Amino acid sequence: MAADWSQRKRSRALTREISPNFTKALASYFGTGPTDVGASQDAHANYVTALRENGVNVEVLPGLNDFPDCTFVEDAGVVIDDAVVIPHMGHPSRRGEQVAIRDFFGKCLEVFEMPEGAKMDGGDVVFFDDRFLVGHSTRTNMAGIEFFRGVALTRGYPTMVFQVPESTLHLTTICSSPRPGMLVTAEGYMVPEQFVELVAEGVEVLWVPNDEAYAANMIGFESGNVLISAGYPETQRILEAAGFNTQSVDMEHIRAADGSLTCCSIFYK
Repeated sequence: MAADWSQRKRSRALTREISPNFTKALASYFGTGPTDVGASQDAHANYVTALRENGVNVEVLPGLNDFPDCTFVEDAGVVIDDAVVIPHMGHPSRRGEQVAIRDFFGKCLEVFEMPEGAKMDGGDVVFFDDRFLVGHSTRTNMAGIEFFRGVALTRGYPTMVFQVPESTLHLTTICSSPRPGMLVTAEGYMVPEQFVELVAEGVEVLWVPNDEAYAANMIGFESGNVLISAGYPETQRILEAAGFNTQSVDMEHIRAADGSLTCCSIFYK
């Protein structure tokens, strides 16, 4: 499958600083809970620098005292071309984070707000070439998926639904797309049968080992560079064998709150 970056070039991103109360962030999957706000802020600053080094124009919103998880902006809005879906996030403690995200994107995109009863975290959405892959998880229900599906169809994008195992938080936690025509996912979480339809279309699926599952979340760029979490040598080897130039970012303190690379930004045109 030929790489077509026309719909997914990463030119602009919205991020948000670490909350001063980050030590109270949710953690029950990969993370054990943040313990050092200063080190977490440094890690986030390095993350933003890495995006900028790859040509991304990054906007950084201030952190919020009342929302310890607010740096994970991916959950608070999903961009679909010239529109943004503002979801009701799946954990009650996070509802309210999306207000500033809605206000920011309302200046340049058409806003679709989810109705009551529908819930979704943007971390359950992967934009993949000509469609969206959406996870049905503990944070995203079918009402949220159906609302999202309706908005995506208005922009010409179909939606594929994947069941996310209860052992992980979001679809993006263990599945990402570093370039067109390719998905990376983690052994022991997803299974090959879930990708049969895509593989039949020519999609290449790379599997990272179970003990490096966290590294399945990554950010690819048109240049051939890919941001990966530091400390996962087998994943780095797999990617470099596939022709990528890897750039590592230390995500230890972000991981402590169940956060990954994609969690910390929303890309838009």
